[in-house]
Amino acid sequence: MGKNYHFLRVFEPFIGGKRDFEVQEVEFESENQEPNGAPVENNNPLGYNLDYIAAFYMVIQGIIGTGIFATPGSIVQSIGSIGASYVLWVVGFLIALFEIFIYIEFVTYFQRRSGGDVAYLEQAYPKPDFLVPTTYAAVSVLLSFLNSSAIAFGTYILNAADIEATTWRQRAIGCGILTFVCVLSSINTRATLRLSNILGSIKVIFIAFIIITGFVTLAGGTRIANPTSIFKNAWEGTTTDGNAISNAIIKVSFSYGGTQYVFGVVGESNPRHTKRMFCFFIPGVVFFIFILYVLIITSYYAGSNGIENIKGSNTLIASLFFQNVFNSVPARKALDALVALSALGHLLAAVIGHSRALRECGRQGVLPYSSLWTTTRPWGTPILPIFATWLVNIIVMIAPPAGDAYNFIVDIGSYSNYIFKLLLVIGLILVRRQRKEAGLGFEGWKVPLPILVVTIFFEVFVIAMAWVPPLNGTLIGSDVSFFYCTYAIVCVGILGICVLYYYIWAKVLPRFGHYEHRILFYSLDCGELGHSVVKVEKDDLQKWDTEHDSNGRPIFAADDSVVELVGTESISHLSSKFIT
Repeated sequence: MGKNYHFLRVFEPFIGGKRDFEVQEVEFESENQEPNGAPVENNNPLGYNLDYIAAFYMVIQGIIGTGIFATPGSIVQSIGSIGASYVLWVVGFLIALFEIFIYIEFVTYFQRRSGGDVAYLEQAYPKPDFLVPTTYAAVSVLLSFLNSSAIAFGTYILNAADIEATTWRQRAIGCGILTFVCVLSSINTRATLRLSNILGSIKVIFIAFIIITGFVTLAGGTRIANPTSIFKNAWEGTTTDGNAISNAIIKVSFSYGGTQYVFGVVGESNPRHTKRMFCFFIPGVVFFIFILYVLIITSYYAGSNGIENIKGSNTLIASLFFQNVFNSVPARKALDALVALSALGHLLAAVIGHSRALRECGRQGVLPYSSLWTTTRPWGTPILPIFATWLVNIIVMIAPPAGDAYNFIVDIGSYSNYIFKLLLVIGLILVRRQRKEAGLGFEGWKVPLPILVVTIFFEVFVIAMAWVPPLNGTLIGSDVSFFYCTYAIVCVGILGICVLYYYIWAKVLPRFGHYEHRILFYSLDCGELGHSVVKVEKDDLQKWDTEHDSNGRPIFAADDSVVELVGTESISHLSSKFIT
């Protein structure tokens, strides 16, 4: 394997959250299987803020939102028994681990790329030109729904304050906290990660308190009578209903979701530690979360006073535990306040991760005004992607009426994620083929084929389950009052519209306009690199193709000059704007 040697700048703190640089020689694996995709930013203009502590808490915040404080009760209700629920939590952990292994293999190939899914999909599906990046960009901008955590924050804060949680109060607080997170993320990435670390520490301590209380309960040290009785006949009542089992599996897997956020900031990790951090440390953090999950649900069960209480708690199992063990208003208020902080921590990780994905879409050239999406001025942060994330989520929080419309919109966003995950797993197989054809091998990490097959089956299973009618025969959705799979139909329709738009933009209009699309490389003042998609008249194609390589860089006979693009300029101006 060939190596590339680069001088990477590692930054010290300043207002934008970067680090003031000292030059260090760093060696990392070549990405010679490219030229696909946006140019690699070997010197990351966003800085290198992701150390081991930040990565640990970003995984904690990404996975542990509000789900573990709500879903265990509904999972027991679906599966029917305590023993079977433990099996599901183990299965959910394995599925999450398999998905992480797939991300890790991508990381070993593309260590300097942030953006997560969008960066890897671009590498896996280079043909047809721009199809997958265009579709992902459109869906990411339109369906970037992170507002469930913001709404949850508002709900729990109101409950902690003993104020009636009306729809508009929830939305007002949700809009406020989302605005705070987006403003902070726009001004200083490092401060955002530090706040995430602090809230993550509080979250882990809170969960540890629940676990310790659970052990005390099992030892007979609380007011719960006979706390171990629930574990006798643990398999009694296990359902054989395939629909109920599948719904329970989906709920468990949702509770393990959120690792994509840390994989969205791979390029912001110290280049010396990237492989070690993502290949070994991140899976270790997920295993730590799995242990926490098993212990916390054991505490819930011990303090429930019977399985029927668990089934009846639905999404309030943490409240049931605190009510049974402490039976005090201050304890309940403390629970609500801490769950609200957990939701805030999840929102911090989500905004950081999602903004990097949108910035990568801009660097790929498939969003209008590409350089505005790519720039990190003035504070070393992706301001336009963060603003777009804020705007879409504010609209989704405010515009739809409460209930059906809101749930429907959120369901569309969730469903599209599973479709792209399926494409990602298949894409890893395609990337392996590309590397083999280029004479390249693996970079120290290879996901076994059985894991890929299991993950593909799981993603297909989740996608297909949306079309299976409910058992009650009403064809009404579980969280809406209309046709159960409307969100899946609309999601597929949106993807179809994206493909149709692509076909018109990339095939029909160029045919009638007598031009073809080409990519043009540019670099901005702070070292940002990207592509813009430009129109080249057919009469000028031969000249263009002889003067530019496949990455849109100008070809020179004598030196390695680069194009510098500032703002938006015409091709005629760009062709003469070279610097040495």
